[in-house]
Amino acid sequence: MRAARVPEEETAELREAPPRPLLGTRALGVTWRLLILAVVVALIAITLAQSLRVYFAQRQEIAQFRAEIQNSRDEIAELEDQLARWEDPDFVRAEARSRLGWVMPGEVGYRVIGVDGEALGGDPDVLASEAEPTGLWWERVWGSVVAADQPEPEATSRPSPIPELSLEPTPSPTPSETP
Repeated sequence: MRAARVPEEETAELREAPPRPLLGTRALGVTWRLLILAVVVALIAITLAQSLRVYFAQRQEIAQFRAEIQNSRDEIAELEDQLARWEDPDFVRAEARSRLGWVMPGEVGYRVIGVDGEALGGDPDVLASEAEPTGLWWERVWGSVVAADQPEPEATSRPSPIPELSLEPTPSPTPSETP
């Protein structure tokens, strides 16, 4: 058998080619690249995490504001409905009858008194007589002293309650002449 001859050009190339790096050196180069890539990805994640946190906080805040707006709209609708009811004379009459105990002319009004001596039915706030004084008696006395010390300012352009009277005599009626 004949040995296969390798052309000289190929052997020259093999001799001039740099030696192959060892497996450990090559793996170390890949590790550094992987480490740099991981650092870059971590920096991007940190940058985006702050932005995402702000984004989610703002979304939550927007949801709260929308809920407040909806509650306000519901309250406005309820108040407009109540205002429309108060513009109806029949509703006003019914409320005056139930809350204040008013009756129409010609009707007889009755008030039912409970065992405790309080009126049953009607609005207790409206039906209650004068409000019970609050606080201790000397606090109420001192409050009246303070209130008396601060009179209401008088308006200069307020018309006087008594009209100016003329002091001229009025002509007396003359007796009528009878024929």
